[in-house]
Formats: sequence, structure tokens, C-alpha cells
Amino acid sequence: MTVTVLREHQARQATDRAAVGPGYEDSGLVFTHPDGSPIHPHLFSDWFKQHVRAAGLPTIRLHDLRHSYATAALAAGIPAKVVSERLGHATIAITMDTYSHVLPGLDERAAVTVARLILEGDEPEPTDSIDKPLPTGRIVPSTIDPAKGGEARSARSDGQRRRTGIEPA
Repeated sequence: MTVTVLREHQARQATDRAAVGPGYEDSGLVFTHPDGSPIHPHLFSDWFKQHVRAAGLPTIRLHDLRHSYATAALAAGIPAKVVSERLGHATIAITMDTYSHVLPGLDERAAVTVARLILEGDEPEPTDSIDKPLPTGRIVPSTIDPAKGGEARSARSDGQRRRTGIEPA
């Protein structure tokens, strides 16, 4: 839908360009005055304030929408890497430094999840995580065949035992 709207806007700009003629200023910007000249950034903020007021919404700055998007996306479980890229941050660290505080209980949830993984051998549910693990498509076979008299344990359990020295529950 966004691409369609931008193409329609581009067509309107082409009409404006033709109507203005040689005096059209080709600034290379997406949003301009009808003569092609740049729109001062404060005008966008002023227009936003007018629309917010007309809609009867609480007063916020235009920039606050960026923070609202990031907060809502992270709280909805969108991977932080995706949110970081959508915001145009240079690194995911910037995103997490700025927005990790909006997820109350994140630190406690991380501690509980890791403790469960180490002590009990339980894999965390994807919904328990802000950054959902990417599926690998790998199937981990048992390391011991019960048909040959051995106890069935997954390869993951054996790996846990080697890393921690703790027998999984």
C-alpha cells in the first residue's frame, strides 16, 4: 500500500512540475511545495499538531511517533534487529540502549529463561522471548538408542551435561 501511495504522490508531483514549467525547483525531495521547493521541517510538525488537535487526540510531538512505534514493536515481540533496521539505527545496541527500559520484567524474564535452560534443560517457548529464535530446520537425534538397552537422551541434553556438569531433569 505504501508504494502505491508514493507512486500516486509522484504522479501529482509530475503534474505540478508540468504546471509550474521552467520555474520548477527540482530539489530531489519526496515532499515539496507545488513549485518543487523544499518544505521547512517545522511545517511538518505544525501540520501534525493541527491534525492531532482536529482529531481530539492528546498532544504529542511528531518525533514521539517514532518512539511509540519502537515501543509497540518491541512489546509485540518484533525482533530488536528488525526494529533497529526500521528505525535506521546504525547498530542494534542503539535500539536496545534506548528502548530496553520499556519492557518491564525483561531482565527477570531473561534470568528465569536461562536458569531453566541450564538447570532443567527446558527450551524456552518462542513467545517467552523478545527476539524469537530463527528456525534452523535441524532435527537433533537421540544419542542413545533405547532399542539397544540405553537410556534415551537428546543430543542437547548431552551437550548441556558437558557444558555445565549438571544432569538435566
